[in-house]
Amino acid sequence: MSSLRSRLTLGSALIAVIPLAATMLLLSQQIGAMVRSQAAERLNAALDGLQAQLQVEGEKIDSQLRAVGNDASLRRLVLVHRGASLDLIYELSEKRMLLGLDFLQVVEQGGRLIGSVSGGDSDAPAMGSSAPMLYENAPVATVRGGRWLDKAFLGRLKETSGVELVLRDAAGVARAATLAGAPEVPGTLGSEVVRVDVGGRGYLARSRALDISGARGVRVTGLVSTAAADQAIATLRATAILLGVAGLVMAILLGALWSSQVSRPVETLAAFSRRVSQGEWEEPLVLDSVRELDTLVEALERMRRDLRTYRERLVVSERQAAWSYMARTVAHEVKNPLTPIAISIADLQRSYEQRRPDFPHILEQAVRTVGEEIESLKRMLQEFSDFARLPAPRPAPCSVSELLGDLEVLYARDVAEHRMTFVHPRPDVTVFADAGQLKRALINLIKNGLEALSGPGRVAVSAAGNRDEVEISVSDTGPGLTTEQRARLFAPGFTTKTAGSGLGLTIVERIVSDHGGTIDVEPGPEGGTRVRIRLALERRT
Repeated sequence: MSSLRSRLTLGSALIAVIPLAATMLLLSQQIGAMVRSQAAERLNAALDGLQAQLQVEGEKIDSQLRAVGNDASLRRLVLVHRGASLDLIYELSEKRMLLGLDFLQVVEQGGRLIGSVSGGDSDAPAMGSSAPMLYENAPVATVRGGRWLDKAFLGRLKETSGVELVLRDAAGVARAATLAGAPEVPGTLGSEVVRVDVGGRGYLARSRALDISGARGVRVTGLVSTAAADQAIATLRATAILLGVAGLVMAILLGALWSSQVSRPVETLAAFSRRVSQGEWEEPLVLDSVRELDTLVEALERMRRDLRTYRERLVVSERQAAWSYMARTVAHEVKNPLTPIAISIADLQRSYEQRRPDFPHILEQAVRTVGEEIESLKRMLQEFSDFARLPAPRPAPCSVSELLGDLEVLYARDVAEHRMTFVHPRPDVTVFADAGQLKRALINLIKNGLEALSGPGRVAVSAAGNRDEVEISVSDTGPGLTTEQRARLFAPGFTTKTAGSGLGLTIVERIVSDHGGTIDVEPGPEGGTRVRIRLALERRT
């Protein structure tokens, strides 16, 4: 997640998903609250209507029982028989059926039941009333009657209210219900609307006590199904999930596209900056991007042009400085051999004018001195010429073992005298290099190592390679170099020898640099100095 592209893609996905998820959550909550509010209104209306209907039913039962108590035929049967009779039972049955009551009873003044007829569920709570039966304005019996609050009664109420009903007695036992799973409905519900599960289905429920004559402590619970709302919420959630997945996929695709459009110019700028840092300033920066990046593109392109201009100026300045230094060095080095030559010639002329008898010996000595100095001057001029005209390398596959073998043949005498050792790489390593220039660099290092030996000593040449590079080292057991001498070792004109131009190691460094390698100087493992040359095995163009 550290790349710009991945972060932009993630940001696009979050922007698409989070608002959708928040919207769906709020919508689900609003739907739930709306369903709860509507259910509460339905329950309140249903229970209030139920109470009102029960009051109407109670008043109707009161009037019906008063009419039964004033019925002359029923009163005559009660007064004539003074107890239960078939005629009384038949009369009560007719009146119960006619009035639509569930039960009808006649009780004497002493409390003895003399007639009773009923129908329906007699175990259900009853909504009933009573009325006196008068004879000559004196009560002779009491008529009782009413209706059972059973399943059939609740069914009729459900048809008018559309609400499931559960009726419980004062002990909290469910006596009648329109719902099959009535026992699963909690009996401790209060006046607040709560959600309950009955038979695996959801309901919103509310309970209240009924004010019914003849039935104290009876409570009714109303239940409104939430199946439609649950289905709507489930559909909404499924739709939200599908929309979320679709939105996430689209956001990822669009985020990847947009991030690519944003990150690709940035990657191009990073690659251009990397090439500039590596000194590749020739290719201009061409980038068609957003306006905000155009300023950066212009700044980088201006920097590239400025760097190329500065480099050209620096190259010219370095070339002029190098030729100036070379001219001073050549003048200084040429002047050194001329002094003994001039002295020898002057001495020769003076001896000739004096007619000295040892003139032949003086002439021979002067000729030898002049010849040696001229030879030294020629060698020095050749080194300067080689340094100034060192050609570019012509790389080709080169076996390091064969290269060391050629050097071993060239220095066979020193190898035989145990002044040199060669260690070939095992297995052999092939580099893409100019074999002639590498051989010249190694000869220069070997020559310096042999010249550094004072008395017994040894120069060791070894090579070893791995998967990426080869290392060739030349070490000697001479007196070694100080830290300051190692720091200046490759500077043109610097030398630790009494005679020399100081260009040998400079030429070696240039050859190694032209091959894309590195050269390091460090103390040798047995004293003296060790020079390490590292060359990459891959082909460089």
